[in-house]
Amino acid sequence: MSLYPDILFHFTDQVSLYEILNTTFKPSYAREKIIGPTEQREFAVPMVSFCDLKLSELKYFMSYGKFGIGLTKEWANRKKLNPVMYMNRHCELMDNLIKGVNGIYKYMDQLVDVDQINDLNKNYSSIINMYRYIKNYEGELIRKGVLVEDNYRFADEREWRYVPNLETDGVLPFVNIDKISTDDDKKAYNAKISHLNLHFKPDDIRYLIVEKDADIASLIWHLEAAKVRFDEETRRRVASRILTVDQILNDI
Repeated sequence: MSLYPDILFHFTDQVSLYEILNTTFKPSYAREKIIGPTEQREFAVPMVSFCDLKLSELKYFMSYGKFGIGLTKEWANRKKLNPVMYMNRHCELMDNLIKGVNGIYKYMDQLVDVDQINDLNKNYSSIINMYRYIKNYEGELIRKGVLVEDNYRFADEREWRYVPNLETDGVLPFVNIDKISTDDDKKAYNAKISHLNLHFKPDDIRYLIVEKDADIASLIWHLEAAKVRFDEETRRRVASRILTVDQILNDI
């Protein structure tokens, strides 16, 4: 018996869940801060995040919203999602990684030979790709500029991420935090990747979660309105797998 489920969950608000059901997921730039003993770096990565948690564990991790969708790991593997690599902020490995990325970036600025620059760019991109999947094991939890918890254990979320391929035209693999410091800045960068989608089929859905019983009828009506993606048989199957937050909190 595995400690991990065969489902990944994504939590959001009601409006966003309906948009996801209509058009599938759209990546957006999420602010990240990684810290080592002496070094730190803040940046934003285009992604869609999920948690690798069983239904009985979800009650502790609904701070991202009370509406959710659970999809199969078979789908996640097809779409090349990957678990986040959690690193201890007190270890030298984190410092070494941050220093290494900063060092390569500075070295690239000094090069004039085109072949050297191209070769180094390939290696730098490979490191950057790993960089986009790294998160501190624990640290400050900040939401909308407000400190929620000073020593939150991020690893408890068991996060998986989708990030666009490095070769995706017109998509920056990450953005320095000073370029995305306001909501307007973030909207502008998200607009540049608005053409990207993380597709799923209705058959990939295992659960839909709503906040309360009164939200179930609204969700079923929405599924019926989205006939392009949900035929009658699929609507019946998905409707039978709707759970409420109250059920998860009290019965699972």
